[in-house]
Amino acid sequence: MGVIKKNKWPLITILIVIVTLMFVIAVGFTIGFLSEDPDGLERVLIDYYGEEWLENLFSPWVPFLSWLSNDYVAGIIGIVLSIVVLTGTFYLITRLKKKKVKQSGLIQ
Repeated sequence: MGVIKKNKWPLITILIVIVTLMFVIAVGFTIGFLSEDPDGLERVLIDYYGEEWLENLFSPWVPFLSWLSNDYVAGIIGIVLSIVVLTGTFYLITRLKKKKVKQSGLIQ
């Protein structure tokens, strides 16, 4: 417990930096979906295949999230889901690293 008290502020700073980076990454991935103006790739697809093709594009999330009618709520849920996936991924990576180090005998 003394180690945590001694390193309290560096741990809090690291945690704040990680959470901020995860939020920025999540917003960066989801902001394109909230935009009414298409980006370059979407514009090329519309020009090549037509507007109807884009409207009939299948999404695997439709059965789960068909009750959402507001784009902003969908965006917030997308950001929360992205943060959960990123947190889970980082947790699994650190957990597997600790197991590997423990198995190698470096930490007892």
